[in-house]
Amino acid sequence: MNTFKEKVYQQMETAEELLHLYAEIEKKKKMREFLLSMEIHDSAEQLYIQLQELDCRLKEVQEKFDDQMNEVIHTATE
Repeated sequence: MNTFKEKVYQQMETAEELLHLYAEIEKKKKMREFLLSMEIHDSAEQLYIQLQELDCRLKEVQEKFDDQMNEVIHTATE
């Protein structure tokens, strides 16, 4: 049962990281839209690059989350 609890705890930490990444992406998207509306293109371009990096990180964490969820399910059925 300890293994199950550990896996669930890891899953919760990963879920928290996912939520943080989603919030960060949304914040940067809004800021980029604002900069574009003010025609501040250099800063908007920098935010676009940051958004691409965050999107890659989000995909990695999502895969990790999915893998961990499968482990949690597998552990629970043992």
